[in-house]
Amino acid sequence: MSEPFQDEDLLRLIEANDPNINALTIRSANNVGIRIFDIEIGPRGLLRIARALARRDSPLDSLELSSSSDTFLVEFATAFWENPDSLPNELIPGEIHICEAGGRALGTVLVRRGTPLEYLFLHAQNEGDHSWVLGVVALLQVLGDNPSKSPKKLFLDVFHNDFMEPMERLLQNQMCSQEVLGVYCSIKDTEDRSNFQRRMTSVCCNETSISTTYNSNHTLIRLTYAYPQLTYACPQLKHYLTMNGNPDKKKVACIKVYDTH
Repeated sequence: MSEPFQDEDLLRLIEANDPNINALTIRSANNVGIRIFDIEIGPRGLLRIARALARRDSPLDSLELSSSSDTFLVEFATAFWENPDSLPNELIPGEIHICEAGGRALGTVLVRRGTPLEYLFLHAQNEGDHSWVLGVVALLQVLGDNPSKSPKKLFLDVFHNDFMEPMERLLQNQMCSQEVLGVYCSIKDTEDRSNFQRRMTSVCCNETSISTTYNSNHTLIRLTYAYPQLTYACPQLKHYLTMNGNPDKKKVACIKVYDTH
């Protein structure tokens, strides 16, 4: 027996491309809301909304969703396979189980979009969730193969050391579209934090040779930490991030070469 869907009017508005619906917050089980609606929905209703969103001619500005289902993210991404450009421009998978298959599925849909997402926030259910780590690594690996489709702003609720290698690979590609990396509730260990900042500095300006310096990352302009003071803990990294704010990326590359060689 299928689960009841308690607001058919909302579903019809979504399918009708109602211009008044620009932001949507979905939670499975007991709480579902959108700025002008209050409804309750279960997992099946959640997927019905996802499929309705995928049929829209234009994407929502933002979508925040939550589900306890282990397979929801795979099913959610599959719903947008045929029309990936209908994926909301700002995507916030809240308390969602992100397994390896889910991370890979979401990444595959992201790279099928004509343009990169504006914003993606990945929230961990708990810091010790190894499955979540595998899911984020899988997502980063897919984006690393398609750096021009990386979200412009990527926020990670928890940062794990396993993210560093695929993150470096993604950011070191000059085609990478990512401008902001946010890291919250993590990198509390002094040694890990120092290593993270050192490697991110190298990503922005790899001094190994003139070629590696010229081909460093010139798009990343901001790092956001859980603790604001950490942003200023590495003056050299801050300098390169500020330099990357110049829209003339060829000039940025030349200045970095001139300054370091």
